[in-house]
Amino acid sequence: MSTGKPVAARDTLIAHLAETLGRDLATRTVLFHHHLAARLGLSVTDLKCLDLLRSSDLPLTGKNLADQIGLTGGAITGVADRLEAAGFVERVRDPHDRRRWELRPIPDRQGDIAALFAPLAAAMADLAARYDDDQLEAIISFLTRLEAILDNQTEALRTAALTKPAIPAD
Repeated sequence: MSTGKPVAARDTLIAHLAETLGRDLATRTVLFHHHLAARLGLSVTDLKCLDLLRSSDLPLTGKNLADQIGLTGGAITGVADRLEAAGFVERVRDPHDRRRWELRPIPDRQGDIAALFAPLAAAMADLAARYDDDQLEAIISFLTRLEAILDNQTEALRTAALTKPAIPAD
């Protein structure tokens, strides 16, 4: 798609979006989730695990969750213990395999999380209202494709971690 801008100016815009804004947005997102998790008495990892549990169509076991987020079974047991102690999830025996436990979000606590996200959602809706429908469709398309890129890049990092040692720090 051509914008009518000189190539150098377009390349500068793309680099700014892909590098500076992408990095800065990621940092701000991590900081937001860090402080939101702290308000709930959780770590960011606990909050993201809870998000995965909340967004899953099916109940997840600790192993399912460990596989999705890339933590060990022992680490997920700690996450489940903390989420259960904080009243965000309950462990329920799998009705088809009594040896397995499913982690299920407790509906009554979901309002606590929604209340903390509400101001951000409102601010994002206010920002989105400034754009016309064509611009919103372009933004949605861009962000949807960005999600797929992030999924692919995350999987590449996960796969590499399984086959290659980490790069040692100096």
